[in-house]
Amino acid sequence: MTRTREVFDGNQAAPTAVADVLHLKTLPHDRFRADPVSTTGRRTIYGGQVAAQSLRAASLTVADDRVAHSVHAYFLAAGDASRPVDLAVERDRDGGRYSSRRVVASQDGSVIFTMSCSFARPSDGAPEYQAVPMPGVRPPAELQTHHLNAARTFDLEVRVPDDPEPWYRWPARLWLRIREPLDDDPNVRACGLVFLSDLCTGLSRAPQIEQVGLLPSVDHAVWLHRGADPNRWLLIDLHALSTSGGRGVYTGRIFDEGGSLAASLAQESLFDLPRH
Repeated sequence: MTRTREVFDGNQAAPTAVADVLHLKTLPHDRFRADPVSTTGRRTIYGGQVAAQSLRAASLTVADDRVAHSVHAYFLAAGDASRPVDLAVERDRDGGRYSSRRVVASQDGSVIFTMSCSFARPSDGAPEYQAVPMPGVRPPAELQTHHLNAARTFDLEVRVPDDPEPWYRWPARLWLRIREPLDDDPNVRACGLVFLSDLCTGLSRAPQIEQVGLLPSVDHAVWLHRGADPNRWLLIDLHALSTSGGRGVYTGRIFDEGGSLAASLAQESLFDLPRH
């Protein structure tokens, strides 16, 4: 069977905002489609984009009172931003408080990404505890905007505070926000948080990082502790944990501007020296 490759037609404009990227086409049987985001030929899809779109697809299959609290994902192949992404959701379980979903993202029949995610009905009056305070950094209002690849990050705004720990190429401590308003929906805000969670890498602090090329993501996990609004400034603080066997692992925390821990994350990436 010959598969057709669907690309932008010449009259279709590329999205410029994360809010647009999170609007999916609904298909039968818990299937969804995300439109292409590039009109200029093949380029790799940003991992945070397909993760956020997959979580959005899953959230459209759960009850309104259930909010995403954890995401575990694997990046299997580089996606092509000039082609649509098909998202297939499996309803693993709907319990009294929790709902579990699996999502497979594919292009032209080839799987590029998989995700397991969980949603919960919030519990009023549950104990609150936060072990780690937000680092003492200059607030975003005192900093200049740091320019990144706008084609991959859409309307994401970045400001980089001073960092006493050295890093190479990618800042490991940064303020982020999405400029265009997201829908007033806790699961859409969770998707926005997941979108920005993959932006940089704590491996920029690792020894020998200056000898390593790109750091393709292998897997990515996010735990959403508290509701946070990604239209407001959030601080991501990333730290390398280990490099071995051609892979590296880093962890991170996401704080709101008031110092509350909104989310924690961990990622494994390829971390290998070029072979000559």
